[in-house]
Amino acid sequence: MTEQEVTIFNKANVCNGLSPKGYGQTHFAKRDFKAGEEISRGFGRIVKKQTSHCSIQIGQDKHFVPKKWTGRYWNHSCNPNAYAKTRADGFVSLFALRKIKKDEEITYAYYMTEFAWGKHTDEITVACKCGEKKCIGKIPSFSELSEKQQTNLMKKGICSSYFNR
Repeated sequence: MTEQEVTIFNKANVCNGLSPKGYGQTHFAKRDFKAGEEISRGFGRIVKKQTSHCSIQIGQDKHFVPKKWTGRYWNHSCNPNAYAKTRADGFVSLFALRKIKKDEEITYAYYMTEFAWGKHTDEITVACKCGEKKCIGKIPSFSELSEKQQTNLMKKGICSSYFNR
């Protein structure tokens, strides 16, 4: 899959705007989505380590740096409406976790792709702004979840497949 193909797919499904939760730029659904439907595809330059801001992990020592239309504005929520799933090309896509209505902000939980935060990442010091009732006030990585939570995510297949390796 090329960057152009990913961009075309994403522009058909989401539009860009300011997050009402204070995250800055974000994506909103351009139409209604049913649970399990693919919403947005990730793509970008592959790097060997996590960057301080906006990289998405796709392997033990592999991240990608997305652009505006290829995952850059995927924001975190403690109660997300989307989940991450690894595609055959190794990149992740976001799929609807539940029914999503047109104009709803698209969010996923960063622990669905990020195994652990490096000491230089923003998420270590940035407070979660999702505003959900069960917000924990921080943005956890997969390794910060309980073993039960980790197992549940892997069984449901709503996280990156490299966690299972």
